[in-house]
Parts: sequence; C-alpha cells; structure tokens
Amino acid sequence: MSGPEDKEHRPAVTELSDGAANRASSSSASTAGRHFMVHIVRAPGVVSDADKAQAKALLESEFGDYERFRKSLPKEAPPTKPSKTIPVWTADSKQSIDLVHFLTETLQHLGYVPAGRNADEDHNEIGFRAAWSSPAVEHFVSFNAWGRPNQYLSASISLGHTPADLFADQARLNFLPAAYRDIYARQPIWQKHMSFELGRIASWGLRFSLDITEFSASSLARQIEDSIRTFAVEKLSSVKDVGSMFELGVRDEEPFRWPKWGDTPRVAMVAYLGRKLGRDADELRSTLIPYVAKFKSPPDTSEPSAEEFVDRVLRDADVALATG
Repeated sequence: MSGPEDKEHRPAVTELSDGAANRASSSSASTAGRHFMVHIVRAPGVVSDADKAQAKALLESEFGDYERFRKSLPKEAPPTKPSKTIPVWTADSKQSIDLVHFLTETLQHLGYVPAGRNADEDHNEIGFRAAWSSPAVEHFVSFNAWGRPNQYLSASISLGHTPADLFADQARLNFLPAAYRDIYARQPIWQKHMSFELGRIASWGLRFSLDITEFSASSLARQIEDSIRTFAVEKLSSVKDVGSMFELGVRDEEPFRWPKWGDTPRVAMVAYLGRKLGRDADELRSTLIPYVAKFKSPPDTSEPSAEEFVDRVLRDADVALATG
C-alpha cells in the first residue's frame, strides 16, 4: 500500500487531451491517441527503482532512446592554450607585431618590467610592475587587448600594500553572498583595490581604449608612454609608504573616487592601513561611515547598517594586525 511519501516521489504524469497534447508536442506513432507530459522533479527522499523505470519508459515512449541521443551529441572541443604572443596590426605595419614584446620595450623606459599574463577565453591581459615600487607599496600597469583581431587596447593603473589588499580580499569574501565568491577566487597580482582605467583619465576613446589600427607603431608607443608618465609616474610614484597609501585611500578624488557600489574592499583597506598607522578607531569610524552610508542598501534589508559594518571591519583589522 502506498503512503503519501510514495506519491511525492513518483513522476507526476498528466494525461492530456489530443488537442492540448498537439499544442505541447508533436505526436508519435507509438503514443497516438494518448499523450503524456512527464514532470521530472527532484524531491527529498529515495526514489525507488520502479519509479525510475516508469519515468524512463514514459520518456522513451515520447522521445526515443535517450542514451542513444546523448551519445550522438558532439563532444566539446578541448580548451586551447593561449598563444605566447598577441599579434596586432598598426596603421603602418605590413605584418603583425607582437604586442607583448612591443609593450615590454615601450614600458622599460618608464621603469616597468613584465609581471605576468592572464590569458583565457575571457581575458588577454598583460601586467607590468614598476621597478621603482617600494617594499611597502607596489605599482602596476596592466593592458587588455580586445576586439577581433585584438584591435583595441585598454590599460589600468593600480597600486597597493599587499597585507592590506589581502585583508580587503578576505573582508569582501566575509560580506559577499556565497554565490559570488568564486568570481574573486583567483586574481592576477596587478589586481589591486586602488586602481583606475587609464583611458578614462587620458581620454583614449571607445571603452577607454586605443584603436591600434589608427596608430603607427611609433605613435602608439608615444601615446602609451605619455599617458603612463603623466597619470602614473608623475602623480603616483611618490606613494611609497603606508602613510601615503592611507592618505590616498581616504581621499575621494580623481582618479581614485570612492566606488558607488562594492565598497567593502576600500573600507577594509583604509581600516587596515589606518589601524596599522595607529590611528584612533573612533576617528576612522567617523571617516568611513559617511562613505558607507552613502551607498548602503535601504535599512529594511538584512544587510548590516553602515555603523555595524564599519565596526566589524575595524575589529577584524585589529585581529589581523595582532595575529599577522
């Protein structure tokens, strides 16, 4: 005798009239006159072998042999390894030039050395570290080639104090919903919480990028070099200690305006640097709360208030500094 639980675990079978069935799916010779819609539902508990057999029989009567169909599907091609070079065409080039080599030569005049590559189906990034970085603050510039075939070039300037960035990463994970945490699981070393799009400040063009095909090789090198010298080397090379990094993080000024969303890393970074410098917790609290409150969700959500959020980050910073 079947109880209520048995009914819950059986495939739900709905018998339709011929008219309704024809609207739902085309009929087959084996099911002419009677048509079934089988609702496959994952329910708690154990599904018996008899239930599985019944569901399989109903499915195959309507759709044929599923295993044969599954095996007939084309296999996914294995992922291809990214090329070691990034071919691009400038306005005066008769053949492609390697963007990696081109940028390496261009940036060495400004004191930048290669820091790695982040290349997959979604990224074609090249990172460079400033050789004039200090032990306390590292400076980077990264480039991303996009479009087909690598027609556009964007760039980001970033800098950071590694312990503060690691603390900010952990704070973001603590406050992010679990579903979003994998997005930030692996980031290249030039991804810092203090960064900006170079093309936005230097007015490069479409999506803050340069159209490589509109430049000769020499003019492209000159444009890149001039922009980095003006907005990174001249303006940021003096940021070499924790104190200057803290002051830069607190200010809400271009090119490092406070974000309008996702402010957790910036708050955490400033809190960590401030406490490392011995700044009073109440002073930091009064500095950070207005920024957080400006972008927080309405109070009827389950998120902590701006005050609770800042207090938690400051407590965590003290623990990290005491145990680090």
